[in-house]
Amino acid sequence: MKQRILVWALTLVLLAGAWGVSKATLPDDASTAAFPTVAALDEPASVRNLEVTVTDVHVASRVTDADGWSAEGTWVVVDLEAASVVTQEAAILGLAELVVGDRTFSATDRGTTFAKQRLVTGVARAGSLAFELPADALVGTATLRLGVPNGSPNEVLLDGLIELPIVLDDLPVEVEVLLDENGWAR
Repeated sequence: MKQRILVWALTLVLLAGAWGVSKATLPDDASTAAFPTVAALDEPASVRNLEVTVTDVHVASRVTDADGWSAEGTWVVVDLEAASVVTQEAAILGLAELVVGDRTFSATDRGTTFAKQRLVTGVARAGSLAFELPADALVGTATLRLGVPNGSPNEVLLDGLIELPIVLDDLPVEVEVLLDENGWAR
C-alpha cells in the first residue's frame, strides 16, 4: 500500500513538473519575433538604420494632398519625420502598418504620402502616412509599426522595428486633413 501511494505521488509530481515546463517554454516563433523599440509622440525613436519622430496623429473623414487628390472614408493620418542612420543604400520606409486588434492595415500609396519614401542618412525628411480603416476600427488602442525592410518588402530585422501605441478613442474625428508634403524636415 505504501509503495502504491509513493507511485501515485511521484506521478502527480512529474505531471505538475511537466505542466510547469510547458507554461515556461516560449512559443515556437519566439526566436524570430521582433523586439520593437517603443516610441512616444514627438520623441525620436531609433533602430538599426531608421530614426523616426511621429509629430502628430489625426483621424479624418476625408484626406487631401497638395496635388488635389482626395478620398472620403475613415482615415488615420500620421505626420512624421524620418531619416536613415547608417546608410542610404536600400533605406526606404518600406514597413508602415497600423495594427488595430487582430487586423493589420498598410499605409496607402494613393496620393502624395510618405509610404515607400527614400530616406537620407542623418537628414530627416517629413511627410504623412495615411491608413484607411473601416469605421468600426476606430476604438481602443492601435499600434503604428515602422521599419526599413531587410530584403523582402515586409520583413524587418528583429531589432529594426519601431512601434507607437495610439489611443484611437482619444482622437477627435476631423472633417478633412491635408497630408503634409514630402520634403525636408524643419
